[in-house]
Amino acid sequence: MYTFRKLTKEDAEQYWSLRLEGLKNHPDAFGHSFDDEQQTPIQDVQEGLEGGPDSDEIWLGIFDGEKLFGFGQVKSFELSRESHKAMISGVYVSPDYRGGTGRALMEALIEEAKQLPDVEQVILAVLSGNEAAQSLYESLGFEVYAEDPDSVKLEDGTYRDDIWMKKYV
Repeated sequence: MYTFRKLTKEDAEQYWSLRLEGLKNHPDAFGHSFDDEQQTPIQDVQEGLEGGPDSDEIWLGIFDGEKLFGFGQVKSFELSRESHKAMISGVYVSPDYRGGTGRALMEALIEEAKQLPDVEQVILAVLSGNEAAQSLYESLGFEVYAEDPDSVKLEDGTYRDDIWMKKYV
């Protein structure tokens, strides 16, 4: 049985190891690179997971017992004119656990977004070429509303577009 819970600074090492795994093994699925991120001190990771006292930033993990195997972030927009939106980002599930758990994680993140004050829309970006993720998001009711061509340049010199998707909640 898998469980969900908000990540804390105590989860930092497990989370960071899994994040670096995703960046290294799936470089075409993320805007950040393994090379950029691997130098981040664990204290910075702990602070990022902890958030501030007024933070509407939530890192949600999915666990098999005590083992973290997937995570994602949901954060509301801070400006008053954008406070009706929340963004889901940084979603990753270890390949050994794929096959339904990504959907469960996304559903849990959407539920977290619904609990944030004033949120009416959830947005996310997916890199072109990541058809599995885009298909999952579409099956959850997200629709493409914009595309940013050549938004990310990979280490091999190829480009990926940011495909922006939205769901009303």
